[in-house]
Amino acid sequence: MVIGRPQEAPSERISEDDHTDKDAHDTVQSGGSGVVERDEKGPTLGAATTCTSVPRETANGFSPLRTVLGIISAVYVNYKEPVVVRNKIEDLLSCIEALGARFATPPGNVVEQKRRREVIRRFGCIEGQLRSLFEKLRLRRPVDHVQDNEDVFELLEDIRETISDYQMAQQIAAYKQACKLIVTAEASVLNNIRCAHRAEYRHGDRRGCLKGTRTAVLDQIELWTRDFDKPPVYWLNGLAGTGKSTIAQTIAERILADGRLGASFFCSRDFEDRRDLHFIFPTIAVQLARRYTEFRSIFVPLVQSDPAIVDESLYNQMKKLIIEPLEESSISTVIVIDALDECKDVEPASAILTVLGQFVSEIPKVKFFLTGRPEPRIRRGFGLPLLAEATDVFVLHEVESSRVNSDIQLFFRCSFLEIADRQGGLDGWPTKDQLDLLCERAAGLFVYAVATVKFVDHRNNNPKKQLDRLLQLPKSTAYEGMTRFKPNTTLDSLYMTILQEAFGDDHPVDDPKVRSVLGAVILAANPLSPSAIGTLLGFDTEDVLPLLSSIHSLLTLQEDIDQPVRPFHKSFPDFIVDPTRCTNERFRVSPPSHHPELLIGCLNLINRTLEKNMCKLPDAVINSQVPDLRERTERYINPALQYACKSWRKHLVDEHTVQTPKITSTLHRFLENKFVFWLEVLSVLGAAREAIDALDLVTKWLEASPTVELANDCFRFVTGLFEVIEESAPHIYHSALPLSPQKSMVRKLYGPHANPMARIVHGLPVSWDLVSATMEYSCLTAAWSPCGRFIAISNKFSGDKSRVEILDAATLKRLTILEFPGGSTGQLVFSPDARLLMSYKYMPEKLISWDLQTGVMVSAISPEQWDHDTECRSITYSACGTILGVLIRRLGTFTIRTYNVHSGTHTYSHLVEGEAVGGIWTHGGCLRFATTDSRSITTWEVRFASRNAPTEIESLPLPEEFLHDSHVHSFHPTPSRLAFSHSERIFVWDTRRSKFLLNERAKGPYGTSFSSDGRFFMYGMISPVIYLWKESPTGYIVHRKLNYQTGMESSLISPNGESIFSFGSRAIQLWRTMDPTTSFSRKQTHERFIVEFSPDETLAAVARLKDKTIAVLDLKSGDPLSTIDTGMQVHGQRAAGNTVVAFGGEKVVTWNLPTRGRVLNLKANVKNSIRTETMDCLEVKSLLRGSVSPDLHTIAIAEDTSLHLHDVSTGKCLVSVPIHRKGCGYPRFTLDGRQVWCITSEGEVDGFTIIEDSKSGVIKLEHLEPTNKPPITPPWLSSRGYKIMDDGWILGFSGKRLLRLPPPWRSSGYGTWGGRFLALSHGTLPEAVILELEE
Repeated sequence: MVIGRPQEAPSERISEDDHTDKDAHDTVQSGGSGVVERDEKGPTLGAATTCTSVPRETANGFSPLRTVLGIISAVYVNYKEPVVVRNKIEDLLSCIEALGARFATPPGNVVEQKRRREVIRRFGCIEGQLRSLFEKLRLRRPVDHVQDNEDVFELLEDIRETISDYQMAQQIAAYKQACKLIVTAEASVLNNIRCAHRAEYRHGDRRGCLKGTRTAVLDQIELWTRDFDKPPVYWLNGLAGTGKSTIAQTIAERILADGRLGASFFCSRDFEDRRDLHFIFPTIAVQLARRYTEFRSIFVPLVQSDPAIVDESLYNQMKKLIIEPLEESSISTVIVIDALDECKDVEPASAILTVLGQFVSEIPKVKFFLTGRPEPRIRRGFGLPLLAEATDVFVLHEVESSRVNSDIQLFFRCSFLEIADRQGGLDGWPTKDQLDLLCERAAGLFVYAVATVKFVDHRNNNPKKQLDRLLQLPKSTAYEGMTRFKPNTTLDSLYMTILQEAFGDDHPVDDPKVRSVLGAVILAANPLSPSAIGTLLGFDTEDVLPLLSSIHSLLTLQEDIDQPVRPFHKSFPDFIVDPTRCTNERFRVSPPSHHPELLIGCLNLINRTLEKNMCKLPDAVINSQVPDLRERTERYINPALQYACKSWRKHLVDEHTVQTPKITSTLHRFLENKFVFWLEVLSVLGAAREAIDALDLVTKWLEASPTVELANDCFRFVTGLFEVIEESAPHIYHSALPLSPQKSMVRKLYGPHANPMARIVHGLPVSWDLVSATMEYSCLTAAWSPCGRFIAISNKFSGDKSRVEILDAATLKRLTILEFPGGSTGQLVFSPDARLLMSYKYMPEKLISWDLQTGVMVSAISPEQWDHDTECRSITYSACGTILGVLIRRLGTFTIRTYNVHSGTHTYSHLVEGEAVGGIWTHGGCLRFATTDSRSITTWEVRFASRNAPTEIESLPLPEEFLHDSHVHSFHPTPSRLAFSHSERIFVWDTRRSKFLLNERAKGPYGTSFSSDGRFFMYGMISPVIYLWKESPTGYIVHRKLNYQTGMESSLISPNGESIFSFGSRAIQLWRTMDPTTSFSRKQTHERFIVEFSPDETLAAVARLKDKTIAVLDLKSGDPLSTIDTGMQVHGQRAAGNTVVAFGGEKVVTWNLPTRGRVLNLKANVKNSIRTETMDCLEVKSLLRGSVSPDLHTIAIAEDTSLHLHDVSTGKCLVSVPIHRKGCGYPRFTLDGRQVWCITSEGEVDGFTIIEDSKSGVIKLEHLEPTNKPPITPPWLSSRGYKIMDDGWILGFSGKRLLRLPPPWRSSGYGTWGGRFLALSHGTLPEAVILELEE
């Protein structure tokens, strides 16, 4: 007996006296008195009402149903096990009472009125069936337990389903209404958070359990959701195909109906965002924010204040996005996460479960229902101490086989009856023997049952014949979890039969097309729709649909051709690509063949359709400020094009993919014609990082192709300007293209598409710099990850916390922040798989191990017997990441100690005999180290988990030079190379071949390191210069000579040797050393230029601090009008009209320039055009700082503790005042010359008003209080309202974003403004940059 779900209410209004509604209402009312005469054969309805404690009074139409339920409860008093039924009845009676109370209130609107009528209609049908059942029960005692139980439970399930459907409709309506009431500002924040698409229970084609199946499991879970005395976490553990997701869907629907579902996330390996762990917590948080006002009021301000939190570690995501708002709001709710095993997770114990275990005790009112296969990492996750005691576990595949088979048989019976009713002429089909055989074949796998029904129910075939074909298969009950899939096992045979039935036994001509379409379904990074498959492969949709329809039983195929199609179960892709399982080559999908086909399809689609501003975005906006950005992307960028832009790289696979002329030429056309439009699409899709991965792969793949130069230039364009590309698609044209170097191929190709809001007057670099990224940061120590994707850095210790940050090694974008109390960090070491990070902390000494995926501290080891004489020399992880090896030196003795990473316990100690050289490293399951006795270098090995003494591996002789007071820098074990210095020379010795690979003069070398294969070697010098050497047949030869920024203290080479990371107390820098498109490296990367503008905004005087040359520029053309050799170190200057004033040391010099034409290389001794004065009362300082007033009459000069004003014409000191602030900074005049301000590099400001006595002419400086604002625009602000923000944005007077400065262009101090002109004089570019802003 199945009562259908309510139909969708018709659009027209139904009146109160609607005929259908009246009939349904009359049906419910008939016999509704609730009193029936006693019969000697059994209890009466009237007597039965006393069997429950439910109140008698309820809404019209519900009393008869309550009475009948009471009678059934009374009858079951005599049963052996009445408790289950009674509890179910009483639970439903409570629900009916609540529903009746709700129905007693006015419906409020037409839709609600229709919902209530449907409930009343369905209850009317149920009441009649209950009365019939009651008569049967009271006339027959004892009752037939099996059949009667089934009948009663089916009716109770009908009641529950009716109530649940109504409540679900109510909850969904309330949720939609609540979303409409969210204010625009909050909605904008929620809409712009990066979430997984369609991950909620209500999306997609997911279906709940068939009514009457899985009742025991569902009831148990539902009871757990209500009982807060039970553990807060529930794990539904089941093998593939046992129905976990179906149960999760049903549970989500039921608790939604009760109003207790807070959020749900259905993971899927088919969808990129739904298999990415970092999407789970933000998606759940946004759902909670939309559902609960209290949560939203806390969550939205938190995200507004720190937008980057959604991109942080899993630990920080859960703590800040979910735990803190839930704690503060005290919400009670249930969160559902399905198929956790389908997420991409590198952790040995599930990362999500690891984080959940950290916090679940902090939110006792919140319950988590999770499903997942019992894979090792899932089992270990639930076995973690913090989570094990907080979890209830239900093992689905251990449910009694009779109960599972009964559910599967019910599924078969109901599904085939539905087919028979629809087809007609199938009486008595299928037979009981056929059903029994199908259940035996299913072997407890619901996935087999679903596939079978889908195969049989094919609209173009006779279902009876379809079933007969399946039943002819070999008999087998092998299934996943008990044996490996092999040909002729249940599922494999089923899949092969379906394929052969779909495409015939002969070899059709369209076999390649079949494989292409199957390949697109199986290999797509995200599921594609039939129309998208046709678009990418160049087929008509009309050709694709029949092929997919033929195997509809293996797919989730919608009627809408624009909806994605995907394998209905993960076992089918595993089958179709495995030659040992899919033995018929006609159907087998070969990834090496089909990936290139999809790659070319993606690139061809991009080349055909991509154009500028696809989403019709307004100028100058950043992506997060476009409230309808998602709607625009869906409207203007179809799913096929979105897929092509985001996923073409995944079909290139790796640099070893076979290179063909077709792929190469297609890639070249793409880079030459569509590259920046592609970046624009990735930006609006929130996938800009994909461009770096794609171009990095392409440059390696095209290494021997002429196109590699263009690919390298594209790569530098993205990495050098990544911030603005990621944040704003329009600013690719406003900022990125205008700021790219003059000789950039991207600039030349796409320059006509640029739409600059600022003109580069002077200083645009000619080519890409070797420095691809830079950031101001005081870095103490750093480490590359072995994979080369991450860099770990630690800051100087300040306050009560130290910080370790994980950066993207391509862009220096901050990915994760790890904070801990205590002293500074001494060493940072990644585990071999880059999953863990060990930081050695001083004061007190601790070894702290971090899980980088979750951001959770794994352990904090406090080594015993470590004191101030103990030095930690080297750290390494075991290959599995569970054991830590530490090399320490104490009082001249070296010892190796090993620790358990998770428990922190010390396991073994090994005394090192001799002088340890270099560090320790992991080799297989062993720890290795090297010692030297000045004549040889010996490599030793000891197992991580062994008490045995180290054993010698090999001993190699050392050169004679090593015997004389040499200092060892590093030892690279793999190619057996030793770097050491002696007598201001640096050597690299090949210990295996006993020869020098490098013997070079080097004064004070430091920071030496090798690439992972030893092909590259680098070291820094005090100069400051970095030398990068490359291996050749004769030894190492110089590959790059890099002039690095003053203040850099050390450098590291990347594992592949292609990049160098420099760090120090002022900044960190990333060098891309292998890029042939770079052509300059500055002499000094942190230079100060002096730039002053003439009052009429026509001229600019530019000089490098302490240089002897001044360039006078025409601001209209950017060309130099004059270049003056001053003969002195310039500390300040200004040009106005045809006059230039400069000073340096004790001199002030004035030039009267020619009034016409250009005069270059003007010398200081030109007669009749130069006047030199000596400034008095001035003690010359090495860091002299000054400024010339706009009228060229006065010079302001700052020393460390005083400020002086001098007369330009005489050099006389007009006034001096002390400066109490430490470091006077740079003096600057306001535009009218009436005030002078001193600005320190830390941004502190002192201001003075210049006062001249009208009678005596004496000049005074009156100090302005720091709190006072200058009465006119100060020199570091534009007189026209332009602003430079800390993040590099330049805003117009209206607040419009005109330009985003890349990090190397940004100043640690302030820019110099001259009306609409801005000079950037503190950056790390080789020339001062002058911009003209246009708004």
